[in-house]
Amino acid sequence: MNDLFDGVVYAGIDTDKYKYPIGSGRVTFNNSRSYLRAVAAAFIEIKTMKFTKKVQVDPYLEDSLCSACNVQQGPYFCRELVCFRYYCHSCWHWHHSLDSMQSHKPMMRNAKGVGNSGSGSGGLMLVSNHSRSGN
Repeated sequence: MNDLFDGVVYAGIDTDKYKYPIGSGRVTFNNSRSYLRAVAAAFIEIKTMKFTKKVQVDPYLEDSLCSACNVQQGPYFCRELVCFRYYCHSCWHWHHSLDSMQSHKPMMRNAKGVGNSGSGSGGLMLVSNHSRSGN
């Protein structure tokens, strides 16, 4: 990951209680530029001598208020870089009613609060380890 995007300070594979890999991992970046480049890539291909695997790359989602109204919980996240924020149900529909935004797909945390919906097996969740006003 560091070869592709730079700024990687942590990369790990998620495991179950017996330390068996569960098909996902996490990567933490020290700057927003690298983090956003990795999110924008959406998929990366890992090639080794024994296998080639296409891996989905998603931002790590956390509980957050809606970035538009700052009143309600924002369970929907838009990963498109023109948005890249959390929305409540009403604000998602209002903001994404524009023709240019209708193709955006909402992301949501899964029921257990770990990971993202639609990530499937072989996914990486990205964490940015910096302040939004920083890098």
